[in-house]
Amino acid sequence: MRAYPKGPPKPEEEKIAEIILGAAVVATTLLVSPVAGMIVFFPIVGAGGYFFRKKDFNREIKRLEKRGFIALTKTPKGYRIRLLEKGKRGYQKTQMRGLKLPAGKWDGKWRLFIFDIPEKYRAERDYLRKKLKNLGLCNIQRSVFVYPHDCRKELQFVANYYNIEEYTTYAEVNYIDIEKELRRYFKAKKLL
Repeated sequence: MRAYPKGPPKPEEEKIAEIILGAAVVATTLLVSPVAGMIVFFPIVGAGGYFFRKKDFNREIKRLEKRGFIALTKTPKGYRIRLLEKGKRGYQKTQMRGLKLPAGKWDGKWRLFIFDIPEKYRAERDYLRKKLKNLGLCNIQRSVFVYPHDCRKELQFVANYYNIEEYTTYAEVNYIDIEKELRRYFKAKKLL
């Protein structure tokens, strides 16, 4: 567990850090300019900007730089923020913690997530299995999970996060012989 000088960061600090890292992931370089006590920054690529109180933004930038997530360069127009590899991984970790699967009206198809991960990646396989259960998928066999809504993008992200995507398969099926049990399971979870 990482020790913080004044305790762990507050939720609003974590949100500012997540926005900064997320924008840096998309743009790889950010331009930051102070505007009357506020900070506005725009990703070089993409639309939209973000506004923060200058002191909150500066505190988060310094904290991210100290942790090795970003490289900060002062320019005549403001700051140039460059995302480092550790920052990319930190952002992915934040995204993984907040990951949720889609819900809503069921389209009648079942999504199967199947994996055959070699024993040398046992830890990753165990983490994957635990994450899939936490996300609400139904484990119908040791390495086969089912979900009633399209979640390809989210499951691909999880597989990429654990670096095991080459051992996974995603399928959509119209018929499964245990549909009655699956309907009961997902109704209980209020996903169907």
